[in-house]
Amino acid sequence: MVANLKRFTVSINQDMEVDLNKAKKETYYKETQSEMLRDLINRGLASLKEAKDSNRNKSV
Repeated sequence: MVANLKRFTVSINQDMEVDLNKAKKETYYKETQSEMLRDLINRGLASLKEAKDSNRNKSV
């Protein structure tokens, strides 16, 4: 398990709950919910970084 984890609380709407439950059943069935959420957050952050880098390269 990853060391130095921090806890936080997030509120989601019903549509997000449905999507997360579907992702858990279809893709993350072998993972804990926490592992699933960490992966989704990491993917989202990587996507933001890629978009930022892409926009920076277009400006050059």
